[in-house]
Amino acid sequence: MMNENPQKYISELEEKIVELSLKLKNISNELKSIEQSNNKQIGKLIHNLKNPIGIAYSFSDIILGSIDNYPAEKLEKHISVINNSASYSIKLLNDFGLFNELKSPSFENEKTNYIEIINNVVDNFNELALKKNITLVKNISNSAIHLNVNADKISIALGNIISNSLRYSNENSKVTIEVVENSKSVNTTISDEGIGISEADIFSVFNEFFVVNTYSSDKQKCTGLGLPIAKKIIEYYGGKISINSIINKGSTVKISLPLI
Repeated sequence: MMNENPQKYISELEEKIVELSLKLKNISNELKSIEQSNNKQIGKLIHNLKNPIGIAYSFSDIILGSIDNYPAEKLEKHISVINNSASYSIKLLNDFGLFNELKSPSFENEKTNYIEIINNVVDNFNELALKKNITLVKNISNSAIHLNVNADKISIALGNIISNSLRYSNENSKVTIEVVENSKSVNTTISDEGIGISEADIFSVFNEFFVVNTYSSDKQKCTGLGLPIAKKIIEYYGGKISINSIINKGSTVKISLPLI
Protein backbone atom coordinates (compact mmCIF):
# COMPACT_ATOMS: atom_id res chain seq x y z
CA MET A 1 0.00 0.00 0.00
CA MET A 2 2.88 2.32 0.82
CA ASN A 3 4.38 1.63 -2.62
CA GLU A 4 1.15 2.74 -4.34
CA ASN A 5 1.22 6.23 -2.78
CA PRO A 6 4.35 6.70 -0.71
CA GLN A 7 3.93 10.50 -0.42
CA LYS A 8 0.44 10.18 1.08
CA TYR A 9 1.67 7.52 3.50
CA ILE A 10 4.57 9.70 4.63
CA SER A 11 2.26 12.71 5.05
CA GLU A 12 -0.18 10.72 7.20
CA LEU A 13 2.69 9.33 9.24
CA GLU A 14 4.04 12.83 9.86
CA GLU A 15 0.60 14.02 11.01
CA LYS A 16 0.37 11.13 13.46
CA ILE A 17 3.86 11.87 14.78
CA VAL A 18 2.93 15.53 15.31
CA GLU A 19 -0.32 14.51 17.03
CA LEU A 20 1.48 12.09 19.33
CA SER A 21 4.17 14.68 20.08
CA LEU A 22 1.51 17.20 21.13
CA LYS A 23 -0.19 14.61 23.34
CA LEU A 24 3.14 13.70 24.89
CA LYS A 25 3.91 17.36 25.53
CA ASN A 26 0.51 17.88 27.19
CA ILE A 27 1.03 14.83 29.39
CA SER A 28 4.51 16.06 30.28
CA ASN A 29 3.10 19.48 31.23
CA GLU A 30 0.39 17.86 33.34
CA LEU A 31 2.95 15.72 35.16
CA LYS A 32 5.13 18.79 35.81
CA SER A 33 2.09 20.65 37.15
CA ILE A 34 1.22 17.74 39.47
CA GLU A 35 4.83 17.51 40.63
CA GLN A 36 4.95 21.25 41.35
CA SER A 37 1.64 21.05 43.23
CA ASN A 38 2.85 18.07 45.28
CA ASN A 39 6.15 19.80 46.08
CA LYS A 40 4.28 22.91 47.15
CA GLN A 41 1.97 20.93 49.43
CA ILE A 42 4.86 18.98 50.97
CA GLY A 43 6.68 22.28 51.52
CA LYS A 44 3.65 23.63 53.39
CA LEU A 45 3.41 20.43 55.41
CA ILE A 46 7.06 20.66 56.45
CA HIS A 47 6.64 24.33 57.32
CA ASN A 48 3.57 23.59 59.47
CA LEU A 49 5.31 20.72 61.25
CA LYS A 50 8.49 22.59 62.12
CA ASN A 51 6.93 24.70 64.87
CA PRO A 52 5.12 21.97 66.89
CA ILE A 53 7.99 19.51 66.55
CA GLY A 54 10.47 22.24 67.52
CA ILE A 55 8.38 23.12 70.57
CA ALA A 56 8.12 19.48 71.65
CA TYR A 57 11.87 19.00 71.23
CA SER A 58 12.76 22.20 73.11
CA PHE A 59 10.56 21.46 76.11
CA SER A 60 11.66 17.82 76.31
CA ASP A 61 15.30 18.97 76.16
CA ILE A 62 14.71 21.41 79.01
CA ILE A 63 13.02 18.72 81.11
CA LEU A 64 15.78 16.16 80.49
CA GLY A 65 18.42 18.76 81.34
CA SER A 66 17.17 19.15 84.90
CA ILE A 67 14.84 16.20 85.44
CA ASP A 68 15.98 15.57 89.03
CA ASN A 69 15.07 19.08 90.23
CA TYR A 70 12.05 19.81 88.04
CA PRO A 71 9.07 21.18 90.00
CA ALA A 72 6.05 18.86 89.66
CA GLU A 73 3.65 21.65 88.67
CA LYS A 74 6.05 22.97 86.02
CA LEU A 75 6.71 19.44 84.74
CA GLU A 76 3.01 18.75 84.28
CA LYS A 77 2.54 22.04 82.42
CA HIS A 78 5.49 21.44 80.07
CA ILE A 79 4.51 17.82 79.38
CA SER A 80 1.07 19.14 78.45
CA VAL A 81 2.71 21.48 75.92
CA ILE A 82 4.65 18.55 74.45
CA ASN A 83 1.47 16.44 74.29
CA ASN A 84 -0.49 19.20 72.52
CA SER A 85 2.31 19.72 69.99
CA ALA A 86 2.54 15.98 69.30
CA SER A 87 -1.25 15.66 68.99
CA TYR A 88 -1.40 18.49 66.48
CA SER A 89 1.47 16.98 64.46
CA ILE A 90 -0.23 13.58 64.33
CA LYS A 91 -3.55 15.13 63.26
CA LEU A 92 -1.82 17.19 60.59
CA LEU A 93 -0.08 14.10 59.19
CA ASN A 94 -3.32 12.08 59.26
CA ASP A 95 -5.24 14.87 57.52
CA PHE A 96 -2.51 15.26 54.91
CA GLY A 97 -2.52 11.51 54.28
CA LEU A 98 -6.29 11.54 53.73
CA PHE A 99 -6.05 14.65 51.56
CA ASN A 100 -3.52 12.89 49.31
CA GLU A 101 -5.66 9.73 49.23
CA LEU A 102 -8.54 11.84 47.92
CA LYS A 103 -6.54 12.90 44.87
CA SER A 104 -7.22 9.45 43.39
CA PRO A 105 -10.07 8.15 45.53
CA SER A 106 -11.46 4.65 45.36
CA PHE A 107 -14.14 4.11 48.00
CA GLU A 108 -16.20 1.02 48.80
CA ASN A 109 -19.74 2.34 48.65
CA GLU A 110 -23.03 0.84 49.75
CA LYS A 111 -26.64 1.87 50.16
CA THR A 112 -26.64 3.84 53.39
CA ASN A 113 -29.16 5.81 55.43
CA TYR A 114 -27.86 9.40 55.35
CA ILE A 115 -30.08 10.41 58.27
CA GLU A 116 -28.40 7.81 60.46
CA ILE A 117 -24.96 9.03 59.38
CA ILE A 118 -25.57 12.69 60.16
CA ASN A 119 -27.31 11.96 63.47
CA ASN A 120 -24.33 9.89 64.60
CA VAL A 121 -21.88 12.61 63.53
CA VAL A 122 -23.80 15.34 65.37
CA ASP A 123 -24.11 13.20 68.51
CA ASN A 124 -20.32 12.77 68.56
CA PHE A 125 -20.02 16.52 69.17
CA ASN A 126 -22.45 16.70 72.10
CA GLU A 127 -19.66 16.67 74.70
CA LEU A 128 -17.67 19.43 72.98
CA ALA A 129 -20.82 21.53 72.52
CA LEU A 130 -21.71 21.09 76.19
CA LYS A 131 -18.19 22.10 77.21
CA LYS A 132 -18.52 25.39 75.28
CA ASN A 133 -22.19 25.80 76.25
CA ILE A 134 -23.22 25.70 72.59
CA THR A 135 -26.64 24.36 71.67
CA LEU A 136 -26.76 21.86 68.82
CA VAL A 137 -30.08 22.24 67.03
CA LYS A 138 -31.11 19.37 64.75
CA ASN A 139 -33.82 19.94 62.17
CA ILE A 140 -33.59 16.43 60.78
CA SER A 141 -36.44 14.17 59.73
CA ASN A 142 -36.67 10.64 61.07
CA SER A 143 -37.49 9.31 57.60
CA ALA A 144 -34.64 7.40 55.98
CA ILE A 145 -32.81 8.96 53.02
CA HIS A 146 -30.67 6.43 51.17
CA LEU A 147 -27.44 7.28 49.35
CA ASN A 148 -24.85 5.08 47.68
CA VAL A 149 -21.80 6.27 49.60
CA ASN A 150 -19.01 5.28 51.95
CA ALA A 151 -20.43 6.11 55.39
CA ASP A 152 -17.01 6.69 56.96
CA LYS A 153 -15.94 9.22 54.32
CA ILE A 154 -19.25 11.12 54.45
CA SER A 155 -18.94 11.15 58.24
CA ILE A 156 -15.48 12.70 57.94
CA ALA A 157 -16.78 15.43 55.62
CA LEU A 158 -19.71 16.29 57.88
CA GLY A 159 -17.55 16.04 60.99
CA ASN A 160 -14.97 18.47 59.63
CA ILE A 161 -17.65 21.06 58.89
CA ILE A 162 -19.44 20.73 62.24
CA SER A 163 -16.08 20.77 64.03
CA ASN A 164 -15.25 24.09 62.37
CA SER A 165 -18.64 25.51 63.33
CA LEU A 166 -18.09 24.60 66.98
CA ARG A 167 -14.42 25.56 66.94
CA TYR A 168 -15.10 29.14 65.89
CA SER A 169 -18.39 29.66 67.71
CA ASN A 170 -18.70 31.74 70.83
CA GLU A 171 -19.97 30.34 74.09
CA ASN A 172 -23.73 30.50 74.69
CA SER A 173 -24.47 30.35 70.96
CA LYS A 174 -25.99 27.67 68.74
CA VAL A 175 -25.12 25.54 65.73
CA THR A 176 -28.03 24.43 63.57
CA ILE A 177 -27.99 21.35 61.35
CA GLU A 178 -30.86 21.03 58.88
CA VAL A 179 -31.53 18.31 56.30
CA VAL A 180 -34.05 18.73 53.48
CA GLU A 181 -34.78 16.21 50.73
CA ASN A 182 -36.12 17.05 47.28
CA SER A 183 -36.72 14.95 44.18
CA LYS A 184 -33.08 14.92 43.10
CA SER A 185 -30.89 15.54 46.13
CA VAL A 186 -30.53 15.75 49.89
CA ASN A 187 -29.48 19.20 51.08
CA THR A 188 -27.74 19.81 54.38
CA THR A 189 -27.26 23.23 55.94
CA ILE A 190 -24.91 23.78 58.89
CA SER A 191 -25.16 27.27 60.41
CA ASP A 192 -23.33 28.82 63.34
CA GLU A 193 -23.22 32.13 65.19
CA GLY A 194 -19.44 32.31 65.28
CA ILE A 195 -16.75 34.80 64.36
CA GLY A 196 -17.47 34.59 60.62
CA ILE A 197 -15.16 34.90 57.62
CA SER A 198 -14.32 38.07 55.70
CA GLU A 199 -15.19 38.55 52.02
CA ALA A 200 -11.47 38.56 51.24
CA ASP A 201 -10.98 35.11 52.79
CA ILE A 202 -14.23 33.37 51.84
CA PHE A 203 -12.94 32.28 48.41
CA SER A 204 -9.85 30.63 49.92
CA VAL A 205 -11.37 28.49 52.67
CA PHE A 206 -11.40 25.36 50.48
CA ASN A 207 -7.70 25.75 49.59
CA GLU A 208 -5.38 23.33 51.36
CA PHE A 209 -3.57 24.73 54.41
CA PHE A 210 -5.51 28.00 54.28
CA VAL A 211 -6.33 29.14 57.80
CA VAL A 212 -8.42 32.19 58.69
CA ASN A 213 -7.58 31.94 62.40
CA THR A 214 -4.66 29.73 63.40
CA TYR A 215 -6.19 29.06 66.82
CA SER A 216 -9.82 28.65 67.84
CA SER A 217 -11.33 30.28 70.91
CA ASP A 218 -10.32 27.22 72.98
CA LYS A 219 -6.71 27.48 71.75
CA GLN A 220 -6.94 24.47 69.45
CA LYS A 221 -4.68 24.80 66.40
CA CYS A 222 -6.23 24.31 62.96
CA THR A 223 -4.54 22.18 60.27
CA GLY A 224 -6.16 24.01 57.34
CA LEU A 225 -7.20 20.72 55.70
CA GLY A 226 -10.65 20.08 57.17
CA LEU A 227 -12.73 21.96 54.59
CA PRO A 228 -10.57 20.93 51.58
CA ILE A 229 -11.04 17.29 52.61
CA ALA A 230 -14.79 17.78 53.02
CA LYS A 231 -15.02 19.42 49.58
CA LYS A 232 -13.14 16.58 47.86
CA ILE A 233 -15.37 13.93 49.46
CA ILE A 234 -18.61 15.76 48.64
CA GLU A 235 -17.56 16.39 45.03
CA TYR A 236 -16.43 12.77 44.62
CA TYR A 237 -20.08 11.80 45.02
CA GLY A 238 -21.23 14.40 42.50
CA GLY A 239 -22.28 16.79 45.24
CA LYS A 240 -21.74 20.49 45.83
CA ILE A 241 -20.55 22.47 48.83
CA SER A 242 -20.63 26.24 49.41
CA ILE A 243 -20.15 28.65 52.27
CA ASN A 244 -21.58 32.07 53.12
CA SER A 245 -20.38 34.12 56.03
CA ILE A 246 -20.65 37.48 57.77
CA ILE A 247 -17.97 38.74 60.16
CA ASN A 248 -19.09 38.51 63.81
CA LYS A 249 -22.43 37.03 62.70
CA GLY A 250 -21.55 33.48 61.69
CA SER A 251 -21.18 31.11 58.76
CA THR A 252 -23.48 28.80 56.80
CA VAL A 253 -22.23 25.78 54.89
CA LYS A 254 -24.54 24.16 52.35
CA ILE A 255 -24.06 20.62 51.06
CA SER A 256 -26.02 18.98 48.27
CA LEU A 257 -25.69 15.26 47.52
CA PRO A 258 -27.52 13.48 44.67
CA LEU A 259 -30.00 10.78 45.60
CA ILE A 260 -29.58 7.20 44.39
